[in-house]
Amino acid sequence: MISEAGIYKIFNKMAQHRQAGFTLLEVLIVALLMGLVASAVTLSIRVAGPEQMLKKQAQRFMSATEMVLDESVLSGQFIGIVIDEDQYQFVFYKEGKWMPVDQDRLLSAKKMEAGITLDVVIDGMPLVQEDEQDESWFDEPFIDEPSEEEKKKHPEPQILLFPSGEMTPFELGFNTVNDDLQPVNVLVVGDALGRLTLGRVDE
Repeated sequence: MISEAGIYKIFNKMAQHRQAGFTLLEVLIVALLMGLVASAVTLSIRVAGPEQMLKKQAQRFMSATEMVLDESVLSGQFIGIVIDEDQYQFVFYKEGKWMPVDQDRLLSAKKMEAGITLDVVIDGMPLVQEDEQDESWFDEPFIDEPSEEEKKKHPEPQILLFPSGEMTPFELGFNTVNDDLQPVNVLVVGDALGRLTLGRVDE
């Protein structure tokens, strides 16, 4: 692919050899080359744009989750992540209920930009330690089925972050479409040991 600098170089050489002016063919060649460069730049932006936008959101999620997992280890508190179609939020377990973390701006609910959706696949529970095999961490069931309003106020997380540094294994997809309506996806993978990666390790 000829760069824009290369086009100007060709243009200058042609100018040196023809002080009297340019032929129509020379002008058309330069215009064609400049058009090809502009098309390549536009195509590159269209392809890379949506993916870069998703990667930015995914990396922001990873940074927040790593920070919260560290806090869970230090405080000994159970923390969860609620994934909705267009947002995610961190919640903590208190008095038998999950409470949204809304006092901290960095950890409050993060709504996705228009056109971005989320989907999560849960791969099972974290490692079970020997002294925890016969007991449940959350064994305070509701006496009655909670109402829809109660569920919104105290949403159940799909992903759990444990004081041991472990977490629920998951795959979280950040999804959108490009200008040609082709799907673009970025995946965040979390394993039982609390490690996060952008994409699957074996890819």
